[in-house]
Amino acid sequence: MRYKRDEAFRYEFGTPLEAFFTIEEVNGNSVESSEGEASIIDLSLNGMKLATTLEMSNRNDIKVLIRFMLNDNEYLVQGEIIWSKAHLDEYNYGIQFALDEQVQDNLIDDLKELGKSKVND
Repeated sequence: MRYKRDEAFRYEFGTPLEAFFTIEEVNGNSVESSEGEASIIDLSLNGMKLATTLEMSNRNDIKVLIRFMLNDNEYLVQGEIIWSKAHLDEYNYGIQFALDEQVQDNLIDDLKELGKSKVND
């Protein structure tokens, strides 16, 4: 699947946003992992660019659960790694997710609020 960098609403964080993730599934098999630290580089309703020091190959079908705070609201989203790239001493991953309508509405409101506060700085 192709990563859509031209989608209508993608918020790029100037300072990456702190996030935490666990690996839930590899090649269709459920797994339990400890929580790892990551940073969100950019975010949209369809996915995000995530950076972490953990190497996870996108040759495997890997599903992750990502937890992050945005405007004092906690999000817990499931996603699938669709691309990976080594970058300096970390790895960047394209995560694709499908959010229910309520989570999409909340996320778009929080991203708009971030955008407005950035313009007013």
